[in-house]
Amino acid sequence: MAVAQRRPILALCLAGTVLCLLPGQGFVGSPAGRLSNSRVVARVGAEYQERQSPRDADLPFDAAAATGDTVDVSFKKRPFGILRYTPGNGGKGAMVQEVIGKSRYPGDPQGQGFAAGVTGGWVVKTINGQDVQTEDFNTVMDLLDDEVADPRFSKSVALAIEKQGGRKAQPAEAPIAITYATIPGYEWKGEVLGADWEPAHR
Repeated sequence: MAVAQRRPILALCLAGTVLCLLPGQGFVGSPAGRLSNSRVVARVGAEYQERQSPRDADLPFDAAAATGDTVDVSFKKRPFGILRYTPGNGGKGAMVQEVIGKSRYPGDPQGQGFAAGVTGGWVVKTINGQDVQTEDFNTVMDLLDDEVADPRFSKSVALAIEKQGGRKAQPAEAPIAITYATIPGYEWKGEVLGADWEPAHR
């Protein structure tokens, strides 16, 4: 009787082992091995700072002080190739901090920022003509809809959206015209990403 009872259990164990060894399959039937090298648009400003943590080199700034030279850039599609933004004092406005330092091929979406000469220290002034210079940081992020994140953040992103009661704004329609402005006298000390930079370096 004991042997007969153990056979179904043994069969279940063997079946589970086979499923785990099947190519491209992980637990609960989700694709495995795709997470480490892929990046997707996270499409949310909720808890952006928790996912894109500040760096020691980030200096505080007042977005309203961005009254210097302006640069107009048009992005055809997302993502733009801008890896990280930071909020200004009081959580207002958004400053570019990190830009992917290369364009891998003609028309590479993630090379748009590099090709347009976007650089750290620029403050987002307008998006499709809408003045967002002193807007709430999360609202600016939702309008840009430009966060490139590890897809494993998808669950936390969904929870963050629910926690804050939904998105702060709907994504701006592409192509997206963005005007950046500089802050007179502000010295940006962030990292310039070279052509050999890869997501795995973070």
